Amino acid sequence: MSTAALAPAGGPLFRLSSWSCGQRSLTRISELRALCDLMAQRPNAAPQAPELAEQAKRFLANASLAAERKRPPWGRLGAFIDTIETNIHAAICLLLRYMPPKDLRGWLPELSALIQAHLPAQDPRRAAVEHLQQRILETEILALDESTRETLVTAIRATLDAQEREYVRVRSFRNIVYGVTLSLALLAVALGALMAVNPRIMPICFQPENRIVCPTASEPHSAQMDPDPVFARLANSTDYFIIELVGLISAAVSSAAALRQLRGTSVPYSVPLALSLLKLPTGALTAVLGLLLMRGEFLPGLSALDSSAQIIAWAVVFGYAQQLFTRLVDERGQAILNSVGGAEHAKLMDQRIFSTPARTPE
Repeated sequence: MSTAALAPAGGPLFRLSSWSCGQRSLTRISELRALCDLMAQRPNAAPQAPELAEQAKRFLANASLAAERKRPPWGRLGAFIDTIETNIHAAICLLLRYMPPKDLRGWLPELSALIQAHLPAQDPRRAAVEHLQQRILETEILALDESTRETLVTAIRATLDAQEREYVRVRSFRNIVYGVTLSLALLAVALGALMAVNPRIMPICFQPENRIVCPTASEPHSAQMDPDPVFARLANSTDYFIIELVGLISAAVSSAAALRQLRGTSVPYSVPLALSLLKLPTGALTAVLGLLLMRGEFLPGLSALDSSAQIIAWAVVFGYAQQLFTRLVDERGQAILNSVGGAEHAKLMDQRIFSTPARTPE
């Protein structure tokens, strides 16, 4: 049995140890439980109101069990949220099925707003509810018949299903970003470890005029002599880790600067945090790859750095430049967050993102 059901009058309705989303859900569940009892006792409720009310309260009890748990361990938060949301939504649909017709009419504006937020304008269920609302305003109907009730409940069920799918899309995107972040981090660590074991494989060294320059060492060298033996001797096992660390720090600064373009979210999934973490291993790898491209003379005019300080400086630049690759991921993430609670707004966001030319980050 839930804590809310056992709480004494005037006592706490939830455990303070519950996680934040669970706290909000417990308050909502307590309100719905009271409404289920109240509507079942109304004289004009549907004949099967007591049975439906008991079933609705069982759904709410299932939601309470999930909401009263302490913050779930890593990787299980989505399962708890799905349990809460699906059971609450099932209870709402049952409540609408036995609610007295006049009370259902009073709920119509709120239900219509919920439908408009989650169903697209061309959806026939949304069109039917909008037509119903317009007819009620024109004729001042005081109660809804059973056929109209079924139309409304069907539209609300579709709306709540759409809301659940929006949450699933947000969680799926966040999990993908976390997975890519972990993969890039493992690649960065593996690359650094490989180069630490054998730094002569791909030394990040340059040959300006009469000199060999590496991230942690340099020495004079004749331009007519083969530089590879000197590269192998000067290459240090910490070179790659130093470059990756500099790139990671630069990416962290870029991530902090990008926060001004991100808005918070009311969904219980930390998409902005996932997007920020993605930049860190990306910056570490772009710093290394950028310097390797320069060493291979892929960038004309930037093939010979004169000092170790210049190598570190360019690692900073390439680490910050990861924003060129992650900017579109940031926009995609913000569009997915905007889609929660607004089907039409999500469509406009998709059109804006994929129809406008890419801009150079500030």
